[in-house]
Amino acid sequence: MKLHRDGFVPHPRDDGFSLVETLTSIAIMGVVMTALTTFFVSTTNTVNKERGLQMAIRLASDGIELVKSLPGSALAAGRSAKDVATQLSTDVVPNLDLGSLATTMTMVSDPTLPAGASSLNPALPVVPEQLTVNDAVFKRHWFLGSCVMDPKLGSGAPCLLSAGVPNPLSFFRVVVAITWQNSRACAGGQCSYITDTLVASSTVDPVFNPSVTVAPPLPDNPGNQASDLNVPALPVRLTASSSYPPLTWSAEGLPPGITINDAGLMSGTPTAAGTYVVRVIVKDNASTNDASFNWVVNPLPKLVVPDQTFDAGSVVSFQVPLPGGTPKLAWTAAGLPAGLTIDSATGVIKGTTTASGAAAVANVTVGVTDSFGQKSSVTFKWNTKVAVQYPNASTPIALTKDASYSGSVVAAGGSGGYTFSSPNLPPGLSMSAAGLVTGKVTSGTRFLVTVNVKDSNGVTNSTVVPVNVTVPSGLKITTPAVSAPDKSSPKNTALTFTPVATGGTTPYTWTATAVTNLPTGLSLNTTTGTITGTPTTQGAWVVLLTVTDKTGATSSFAFTWTIT
Repeated sequence: MKLHRDGFVPHPRDDGFSLVETLTSIAIMGVVMTALTTFFVSTTNTVNKERGLQMAIRLASDGIELVKSLPGSALAAGRSAKDVATQLSTDVVPNLDLGSLATTMTMVSDPTLPAGASSLNPALPVVPEQLTVNDAVFKRHWFLGSCVMDPKLGSGAPCLLSAGVPNPLSFFRVVVAITWQNSRACAGGQCSYITDTLVASSTVDPVFNPSVTVAPPLPDNPGNQASDLNVPALPVRLTASSSYPPLTWSAEGLPPGITINDAGLMSGTPTAAGTYVVRVIVKDNASTNDASFNWVVNPLPKLVVPDQTFDAGSVVSFQVPLPGGTPKLAWTAAGLPAGLTIDSATGVIKGTTTASGAAAVANVTVGVTDSFGQKSSVTFKWNTKVAVQYPNASTPIALTKDASYSGSVVAAGGSGGYTFSSPNLPPGLSMSAAGLVTGKVTSGTRFLVTVNVKDSNGVTNSTVVPVNVTVPSGLKITTPAVSAPDKSSPKNTALTFTPVATGGTTPYTWTATAVTNLPTGLSLNTTTGTITGTPTTQGAWVVLLTVTDKTGATSSFAFTWTIT
């Protein structure tokens, strides 16, 4: 052996891998990677399936806990026989044969619901519940039946349609099924998890310590009820909380035609209108309790509206009377005079009638529908009377003593062909039948003038217009003032009021005249004009004070005196 000059033996030269070795390595790696891919896919599918199964188990357990929280007597509440039959024929749950399910238990529905009725707020839904958890959709199916067990066989005995032995133990069987989609993990892409539980259907729960105070059942008051006469009432289901079910219901004071069954369902058709104070009594295995409410049975809606009459141009607010019907109401109206509408919720006709044209008579049809769909309508006449449109009762007319005046009265509505008159124009003025007022006012100071109008049909109307007459010189009344003419005084309170006149030649003489004269209890001193006394009657009096001076000149002042 030859030594290297450094004293070391050299290694053999490394010439690398051969082609055969390289191809063999690649083949081995391909086999390993293929095996790992299958493993990863399988592992992922298994994880997805297990994740869905764990959530399904949780949802099913929640359902079982809900069942355990309910008394057995409440499980069938609200489940109609029609919907239960539909559920058995249409629901689909993998790994659960609904046909064979019906052979192991008798399907249960709510016996208080009428035949052919739909389910009413069932405690256990008849259609699948859709539950979304972490973007995954699950469906929870509920199946309820009854079965019996042989007590001699103990807790391990099967629960079947019939035990075939005397005095079997009765149970409700609740099957809870959870379904969800997983196209890779489950056959046909539909997964399921199924569990069930038994709930005793016995109506007797033992009370082991009779010295313990038992809380009575607590009924939920349904609140006041309303129905239409001879129309089927909306069913009312009573509920209550109790530690000792089952519950049995009865009632006192129900409207005739309304009944209640043991399960607390009130239904029927009321046959007598009126207000009834209803007392419902609930009884469990330990005690009783009650609740009260009013039940109003309304007569059917029937509109009876007398003909209406309003002045042309007047503001209208007319409540259409309705004896009967149950709110909520819906109102309609056709043929109303221009300017008027009806409130669809309240039945109030409101607006302002137009004051142009021969408005005369309109045929109005009003209809109403109540909350039970009962309807009524009526047609009546709406008369728009002739009315004085000018002068306006809220705007005084300003005149001057001894100055010439000419003005016309204007009317609207009615049938046309108006005739005018006035019984109390200021002295010196006259009115023609056509409504033309002319002349010179010969005295002051304030007048309340009545203007009458009659149309060609003989319909009459009137208005009262204040007229203020300015007196440049001579006799006039300054108190009360034209700017604040009317007075108000309290009843049974003594008063003294002295009007004031100026101008003319003293001494003055005073008088007070009107349709009603002075308010009851007051008197006028004709020398001083002082009014004294104690008013004894409430009301409004139109008073005309007149003062006459030594030469015979007069001045008048009209105002309204209100006793409150």
